[in-house]
Amino acid sequence: MSRPRISRGRLEELCTKLSERDLDILTSLATSRFLTSNQMRRMHFADHATNTAAIRSSNRTLTRLAALELVCHLDRRVGGVRAGSASNVWSLSEIGGRLLHHSAGFDQLPKRLRTHEPTTTFLEHTLAVAEVCVRLTEAARGGDFAILELQREPDCWRAYSGPEGGVATLKPDLSLVTACGDFEDHWFLEIDRDTEPPSRIVRACMRYEAYRQTSTEQKRLGVFPAVLWIVPHPKRAVVLKTRLSTTPGLSRSLFEVVAIDELPSLVRAGFGSREIDHES
Repeated sequence: MSRPRISRGRLEELCTKLSERDLDILTSLATSRFLTSNQMRRMHFADHATNTAAIRSSNRTLTRLAALELVCHLDRRVGGVRAGSASNVWSLSEIGGRLLHHSAGFDQLPKRLRTHEPTTTFLEHTLAVAEVCVRLTEAARGGDFAILELQREPDCWRAYSGPEGGVATLKPDLSLVTACGDFEDHWFLEIDRDTEPPSRIVRACMRYEAYRQTSTEQKRLGVFPAVLWIVPHPKRAVVLKTRLSTTPGLSRSLFEVVAIDELPSLVRAGFGSREIDHES
């Protein structure tokens, strides 16, 4: 597909039509890749008096940005047609990406934005990661804690010397730094959708143990970040907690598993500030 032609003058003209919130929406799509209408509303329209007003305002804004060819929604919906406009999945258009780079110097976009529908697995995981970010934002907005840093992949990845030589890469879904009271907490976040066997979760945890052995994070932070697995429901949390706590070679104080509805409470409690022991 050919690259859309748009002049610098046209970009500048489009910029004059955008509010600060419009640019924030484009930035969110650039960093999250995909967001549902519901997620967009919760992130950027929480200042409205009622939920109905927020829905109407967000729908108008997204329709306007789509008419300007800055955003587009997938043919696919999340939750089916009955979910209405809230089920639309939005992404940044290539023109939207060029405008964002032109107006705000945003340089974290891929060289070429997607011009085709993503696979179901990729989309569902991406939206699950975005949902965690939205819930953390909502909790921080409510004063539960402050978000000092929230990095998505690949910015949150860590390269290190593997146990058999060569360079290995740890690939968390997110890295998070929060503050609550006098404590600053560091986290690696992994988003689980209950689609993988526990054995694959264990192997991922072993990679965290291998990275911890390098002491890279400890030298920089003084502690190793907590590794938090975020799962869709309590039953899955019980399964993973049991498996991780009974696997030899895993430090029990390094890993925690939490259902997504309980995420704000756990982050507020500051599990990530704990000193990590070396028992195995």
